[in-house]
Amino acid sequence: MKNLVIVSMPAKIEKVGQLKELLVEILPDTRKFKGCISVNTFFEEATNTFHLVEDWESLDDQQAYAAWRGETGGIEVLEPLLEGGVASLKVTICGPEQLGV
Repeated sequence: MKNLVIVSMPAKIEKVGQLKELLVEILPDTRKFKGCISVNTFFEEATNTFHLVEDWESLDDQQAYAAWRGETGGIEVLEPLLEGGVASLKVTICGPEQLGV
């Protein structure tokens, strides 16, 4: 991986299906975005949380993507689906792998 970013989205229990459908709909655009190498999606059943494990050419590309999602209303769509709203959305920017550790 070049630049690891993990996005965690805790879904409301009654909205898990809707969030999954939304991710199926929007992630192709994410994968086509400049600098996106890959996005893999995992679901943690114990907490109803979707985890997106993303690999980016650069963190600048990922930040441009995040800004684009904000500008196009992608964040507002998540609000009613997430336990705690968008405030519960967690983005962990790990960056590049640390070799030799």
